Amino acid sequence: MTDVEDAYRAAVDAMTPAQKIERMLQLNQWAYWNVERCVIAELGPLPPEELKWQVALRYYGQNPECRQLIEEQLTRVQSR
Repeated sequence: MTDVEDAYRAAVDAMTPAQKIERMLQLNQWAYWNVERCVIAELGPLPPEELKWQVALRYYGQNPECRQLIEEQLTRVQSR
């Protein structure tokens, strides 16, 4: 391992379980915002409900069952 990897591992090992969960939540939120930005860059500004489903489509769209459910929700919110 490199010095950076060693330092990272030491920092993570020193965290309490609660701190590790908080870190995971922060990283998940950061990833969500990045996908949101990509959706907006591709499709332009969207209403919050539609944006949420477009992000979900990026996350879960490879699964046919999930894709079908998400596309149904997108149809519902786009028809408002």
